[in-house]
Amino acid sequence: MFGQKRKDKLSNQEIEEALARLRQGYDDYIIKYMMPPGVKAAFEDRYIAALRSRLDLTRFIRDEMIYLKKLHHEQQEAKKLAQKAEKTIQPLGFADRVMKKMEKKIENYPALEFHNEASMEIKKLYGALLKLDKAHWAALASFIKRGHSSSVSHTMENRLLRMTSPAGRDVPPDLDRYFFLLNKKDVHSSELLQEVQECIKRASFFLHELRQILEEYKDRGLLDEEVKTAYNFIEQMIDDFRLKDLKRL
Repeated sequence: MFGQKRKDKLSNQEIEEALARLRQGYDDYIIKYMMPPGVKAAFEDRYIAALRSRLDLTRFIRDEMIYLKKLHHEQQEAKKLAQKAEKTIQPLGFADRVMKKMEKKIENYPALEFHNEASMEIKKLYGALLKLDKAHWAALASFIKRGHSSSVSHTMENRLLRMTSPAGRDVPPDLDRYFFLLNKKDVHSSELLQEVQECIKRASFFLHELRQILEEYKDRGLLDEEVKTAYNFIEQMIDDFRLKDLKRL
């Protein structure tokens, strides 16, 4: 249905190696720039939170690579070593490979533009949700009302609107905190990273629950063509944004 899926998810061994290198990277950062040990402790806290929320570890590692690289760069700038920026420490040799594959899978989704500094993944994920709303929700809402109830349809619609409709605001309500942090002058990068993960988790939970509502009818062959197209789009989003394992327990 969706063609052959690329094997771009890190293996368990690669994940363990990546985590070891990240820990070493944080140790190097603390020693080289005389930073407090709490920097590494905060990484461990984020890792535990990622495990508890079933966040995709390939994405988590990629985000931490970007974050750690940014920490090194900020310290180099502070020490006026911008001329050596190309030698910025790269904790993982396969960083570019992970990022490029992720970007390739989501490049054709529309972007929800709301801030120049916003994560491209968030822009694309919420842009895809907006496309789901505009192109498919009318058919889905009608189908859910017939198959389940108006209350289920209304609840899901409200959740979708909170992620896609500004309703007179600068951004959709579920992006309010992220937008606030992006505009905050003294915000810490780790706080932004945590909010990005929350935004991804919120969207993923919605997509999985919507898919679950439709699956029982799909298995019985009861989806009409419009709803089947919408279901396929939801499945493709879950795959392309690496959301397969990020759902409520």
